Amino acid sequence: MDKKKSRPPLARWAMATTAFSALLLGACASSPPPDAELAVSDAALSSAVTAGAAESAPNELRMAREKLDRAREQRDSRHYDSALALAREATVDARLAESKALAAKSQKSADDLQAANRALADEVNRKSSNNN
Repeated sequence: MDKKKSRPPLARWAMATTAFSALLLGACASSPPPDAELAVSDAALSSAVTAGAAESAPNELRMAREKLDRAREQRDSRHYDSALALAREATVDARLAESKALAAKSQKSADDLQAANRALADEVNRKSSNNN
């Protein structure tokens, strides 16, 4: 006689429930909620906004926000692995947005400096030609 068939249904159910519970607990233990990574993403997003990414890199900033929102949804649904991946992507997008904003500010400063140098050179040339 087969051992599985000789067990009462309640015993089979208890064994199956115990096995399922062990698997579920093991899955939860292997991936903790990515709260730290979400905080890093949130900070990167704030830094990008402060740097002026809304004007200089609106697409990258939008993508970062969307990914961070989806990461929070995934965390709340206990899909920690996908939440972690989305949070990391949001951080990269936010840092890209910040870098573009800072580069745009640097370019504007360089352009302003060149314009000031040209104006100064024109003034020097004008004064020099008036003295001759």
